[in-house]
Amino acid sequence: MDSLNRCGVEKYTLQGDGEWNEDVLVVNESAAIYGVVDGATSLSPYRNPEGFTGGYLAARLAADCFGEPEGLSLDNRAVRSNERLHEAMVSEGVDVLDASALWSAAYAVVAVREYSIDYVQSGDCMLLCRYKDGTVRALTHTQVAHIDQKTLDRMAELRESGVQEPAELRRLLMPLLRDNRSKANTLEGYGVMNGSADFPLFLEKGTFNRANVESLYLLTDGIYSGAESWTSLLTSIDAKGLKGYADELYAAEQEDARLQATLRLKVSDDKTGLVLRFA
Repeated sequence: MDSLNRCGVEKYTLQGDGEWNEDVLVVNESAAIYGVVDGATSLSPYRNPEGFTGGYLAARLAADCFGEPEGLSLDNRAVRSNERLHEAMVSEGVDVLDASALWSAAYAVVAVREYSIDYVQSGDCMLLCRYKDGTVRALTHTQVAHIDQKTLDRMAELRESGVQEPAELRRLLMPLLRDNRSKANTLEGYGVMNGSADFPLFLEKGTFNRANVESLYLLTDGIYSGAESWTSLLTSIDAKGLKGYADELYAAEQEDARLQATLRLKVSDDKTGLVLRFA
């Protein structure tokens, strides 16, 4: 298992425009588990007594489960965290039959073994692998991309009709956003941890071997926003570092605060990444 000890870890998280950073890093070195988690706040205005949003709480609940030292498999940890999320929402009086009221969390998490790597994925967090010959492999896909595209298409239509203010755009998009949430953990939608009993049926998971693996990249959607390709993204991250890349992207987004240059739902999303480099 000495090869695990030669795994270098680079990590960075940057808060976007929200009240809280709803992204979380997972660094569980005793279990060789690493990942990123991206909380998604419900469309209802929930706050706990400390003022935390549902997305903030969901992300930290998931990260805590993956951070526990006991020897559960990744998929068992994923199921456990989903059950705990359901219990937490019920205890807080959330209407768990209303999809738009549910707290949720996307994530990409790996468990590094001597000869293989296990992974689980929820939502639109990405796991990418670079091999020693330079090949880039996407182990996951952005499950909500087709849903997000419908929203962006509608946003473009509203823009063309004269609506320009971001707050007014979001108000007019709210019915579509609610409909999108109703598609979570369905065959017409996407898989995401939201406390639903159906989530385990939509959990992405797998194992691949470590032969010639040079590095792994675990990313929330905020850090890969606008990337031309996975290869160009990883090249930029390797050249600038996670912090340099994320900070530069954030600055560009802030200069486009009215969402004119790049169509997106918010000015700056939280940005989190973790890179594992193998000797």
